Amino acid sequence: MTFRLPRRHALAAASAAVLLGATTLGLLATRHETALAAERPASATAATPPTAATVALSVSVTTPLQQPLARTVAASGSIVARDELIVGSDAAGVRLVQVLVEAGSVVKRGQLLARGDDAQLQAQLAQADAQQRQAEAELAQAQANLKRAEDVQDAGVFSDEAVLARRTAVATLAARRDLVRAQRRELEVKLAQTQVRAPADGVVSRSAATTGAVMQPGLELFRIIREGQLEWQAELPAAALARVQPGATARLLLADSRRIEAPVRLVAPTLDARTRNGLVHVLLPRDAALRAGAHASGEIVLGSAPAWTVPESSVIQRDGRPHVWQLDADDVAHLVPIETGARHGGRVEVIGGLQPGRRIVATGAGFVKDGERVRVAAAPTPAPEQRT
Repeated sequence: MTFRLPRRHALAAASAAVLLGATTLGLLATRHETALAAERPASATAATPPTAATVALSVSVTTPLQQPLARTVAASGSIVARDELIVGSDAAGVRLVQVLVEAGSVVKRGQLLARGDDAQLQAQLAQADAQQRQAEAELAQAQANLKRAEDVQDAGVFSDEAVLARRTAVATLAARRDLVRAQRRELEVKLAQTQVRAPADGVVSRSAATTGAVMQPGLELFRIIREGQLEWQAELPAAALARVQPGATARLLLADSRRIEAPVRLVAPTLDARTRNGLVHVLLPRDAALRAGAHASGEIVLGSAPAWTVPESSVIQRDGRPHVWQLDADDVAHLVPIETGARHGGRVEVIGGLQPGRRIVATGAGFVKDGERVRVAAAPTPAPEQRT
């Protein structure tokens, strides 16, 4: 017996058969494409040309520049007074009654610094004045008597012995007058010693004078920095000391970050027996607002010599060493270690590790990656030569 489906059911079965066949063909095509992709060589994929996205950064480049660079030697030392005067008095047993200056005071030559009690000396001086007037009066009377005797000597009124006696009296009184004058001058010197005056223009660096203290010969009362002139005494080993000449430029770095340039005044002819170092005396400007006793470090310029330099912006630190980004012919950056020397005017001396003429990244070095291709935004342009 034959079984027949209704017409609508026959159409549905035919549509399902067509859909199943299309799905099977799609799966077979996908498997075929996957097999073909697996059989392609790897070089075919690698040969794909790079896109613009592989160039990650635009940088400017430069090349090492040869320029004269100062040769320096590092030094450190103290700031001291070039010439410090010790001021005292030769007065003995005189009590100080007034102190007019203190440490830091600016004084002029001859200015009164302190004054001692001079009442007793003033009384002795008045007594010496009276004795001098008396001696001069007695001498004048003796000279008049001698003149009268000499005028009538020929007439026989006075004998030769009498005239000689009057002459002796005149000489004796003249000697007494001179003695009184000398004693008076001695008192004037003692009076002057009670007044302590500045021996030169300068700045009082230390004051040991106090009101009521008794002055004694050799006792220090003040210290004065002559004309306020300070100097830097830089210590250098013997080898470096021999290369420094008077007139060379010294560069100081102070504790407050100020920088000062000053000339070398003197190179010490001897070395310290303990440290084997010598001193270089550098004359400091008076308007630098420095203080004696401060410590300063710096360098002394020994001369200049040609050197290859690169901008400071092109040098980066990696693993504690300086490096630069060097570009090859395809503008691919490679990290190259270098050896650096002196720094001056925004440039760094390259001692080794980099050949002249090689292109390096000048700006943007901190964002470059090793092996990365960069876009050169500017042609290699060396910086203008700087004089040192």
